[in-house]
Amino acid sequence: MNYSEQQRILSLLKTGIESGESARLDRIVKAPVSDFTCTDLLEKEKQTFFRDTPLLLGMSADLPENGSYLATNETGVPILMTRGDDGEFRAFLNVCRHRGVQVVAGGRGRRGRFTCPFHAWTYRNSGELIAVNHEDKFGCIDKGDRGLVALPAAEHHGMLWVKPTVGGDIDPDALLGGLGDEMESWNLPENPYSEHQVLDADINWKLAIDTFGENYHFDVLHKDSLAPEIHGNLQTSDIFDRNYRMVFATRLGFKYVEDNKMPQAEWPYRFITLNVYFLYPNVILLVDGSGVDLLRMYPDPVDPGKSKTWHTSYTHPLALKGQEEARARGEEVESRLVGFNRIVVDEDYMMAAGTQRGASSGAQTHYLFGQNEPALHHYHNMHRAGLGLPPLEAA
Repeated sequence: MNYSEQQRILSLLKTGIESGESARLDRIVKAPVSDFTCTDLLEKEKQTFFRDTPLLLGMSADLPENGSYLATNETGVPILMTRGDDGEFRAFLNVCRHRGVQVVAGGRGRRGRFTCPFHAWTYRNSGELIAVNHEDKFGCIDKGDRGLVALPAAEHHGMLWVKPTVGGDIDPDALLGGLGDEMESWNLPENPYSEHQVLDADINWKLAIDTFGENYHFDVLHKDSLAPEIHGNLQTSDIFDRNYRMVFATRLGFKYVEDNKMPQAEWPYRFITLNVYFLYPNVILLVDGSGVDLLRMYPDPVDPGKSKTWHTSYTHPLALKGQEEARARGEEVESRLVGFNRIVVDEDYMMAAGTQRGASSGAQTHYLFGQNEPALHHYHNMHRAGLGLPPLEAA
């Protein structure tokens, strides 16, 4: 994020702290409850968002060196991402061309080649089939026509984009809708991979995204957790095509700069804010002074009331240094995921599960998104537009 944009946001947050005002729209809208329960809609979502749309599946830090790989089934399609010996990022269907077995188990590591566990057909990390086990007995085949099936893939601004179906190109800057330079400015690759988890939740995948759509609830649901750390009912609001950014103000950070009478031009932006990005269609990206969190929400294949959140954490170098120094002093360093789950899993997702149960109860036909919840307006309107549905109606 460039300096002038940082200053604009800091001014908005400072004014909001003083006045109690926050970004808001001019109307309340209503969202159909069926958007969270309809199985027919789920089928359309799976095809539109998780087959036909390029997805952000990781960061450059997930493939830190030549020979690195990352295998995942998160989209419902087995995908193998590699950094070849030439340094290029590639993505393939993780499917052996012999009998269709997954060539490498899910996870990450470093390999120059992959050998299928079924019959030992072997592939380079650039996708070529290089060996057929007992080829003299199996029969001669054209190896050049039997490499791993390539998927459209692109690496840009420290981000790894993959389309889960064969064919087409990926333009990362077009996907980011004007956020490209901002992503570049965060220097994402300098934040090394730290931890990963998969969260199963009894909530629709869009409800999981909504968890990161407003801080109207902070002073209530998070009164003993986040509220003492972040100003509730205060956020900025900026749209970047189908994507969105809102920024929160940390209490200690803003108190520190005020107590020390620091001129605003010298405020350490990243260390006194929490930057929350929605990247269409299913990503929440969190950036703060401690690092980066990448959250990808996916629907259950058959049940609209269930979802998985794939969460990867990357740690800022200064935070890493602080952790190392703390360990050297004999202090225990808590996993970032532990603190995250104490809030998101134990509070947010727990509450969202109640919302999902309510959606199935028949108590109402619509939910309301308030004027002070602009991100929710945007998230749902973008999803509806992607499906060819009309925007949310005014309440």
